[in-house]
Amino acid sequence: MCQKQHGAAFATYASFPKSNLIYVSGQHLLSSYNSSSSINRKFCGHCGSSIEWGGSHEYPEWVSIAIATLDTAYRPKEIIDIYSESEVCWLNYRE
Repeated sequence: MCQKQHGAAFATYASFPKSNLIYVSGQHLLSSYNSSSSINRKFCGHCGSSIEWGGSHEYPEWVSIAIATLDTAYRPKEIIDIYSESEVCWLNYRE
């Protein structure tokens, strides 16, 4: 789903507890849809940019934000690859 959502080979998200997420402006512009029975995705209702997703059964109190939408630098402490079994065949970044 992330590849189709972003229209790219992979999506980069930062995940953290929902209680740590504070929108300082523009929250009224967010639209949302359920991409599956448990996942709710939010996007900008003005430009269509993917903003966040959350609601998984495994981590119901967590949210994931699309890193490319951040205005400030983000330096993650850890990077993990998930869903690598569905990676695109034409991307050879591990070679």
